[in-house]
Amino acid sequence: MSKRLAAAVVFGALTASSAAFSQGVTFEAVDGDQDGFLTFSEISSAVPAVTEDVFKAADSNQDAVLSPDEFTALGL
Repeated sequence: MSKRLAAAVVFGALTASSAAFSQGVTFEAVDGDQDGFLTFSEISSAVPAVTEDVFKAADSNQDAVLSPDEFTALGL
């Protein structure tokens, strides 16, 4: 995915889910198994507007999980 497309996808998801994020969704609250990483399943359960494309765009090292820094980069 190109960086421009990734940025557009992330922006769209954040715009669509801003109400959920403004309710105080934190990394710790979303990390159901408390392993220090977020799977797509964990984040999409907490914030359904986060699509798989948004998750993949946020996963900068492409390891299939979001670290706290990658989660923070979403602008929450």
